[in-house]
Amino acid sequence: MAIELKADAVRLFAEIGFLGLSRGHTGQAETIFGMLRSLRPGEEAGAVGMALTALAADRPDSAIKALKSAQQTATIIAFSALAHARLGEVAAARALVEDLEAMGAEATLLDMAQGALGKG
Repeated sequence: MAIELKADAVRLFAEIGFLGLSRGHTGQAETIFGMLRSLRPGEEAGAVGMALTALAADRPDSAIKALKSAQQTATIIAFSALAHARLGEVAAARALVEDLEAMGAEATLLDMAQGALGKG
């Protein structure tokens, strides 16, 4: 039997995962975000959450991997720029920031990505 999560449940699980992550419970947060990524692979919450747990554990390469498998939205691209910058891949991060600028991404996403390069 397939498990289906409604939008409200996805939002609640994501909030719990982000709260856990902010309190240092990376293992539990990773479990929640992994479940979200498995059950709702087309949504950003699972991939972004997995990337943030990887970044919190100082594993930017794992963050990049989690984000590469997601649909490439402006949010995913912004977090990818952050992960590449943390890994020291400045040229890749800069190219992603340029992609965000070209797509007219929201200012908050663009600011975050530019900030990762030290120019936000």
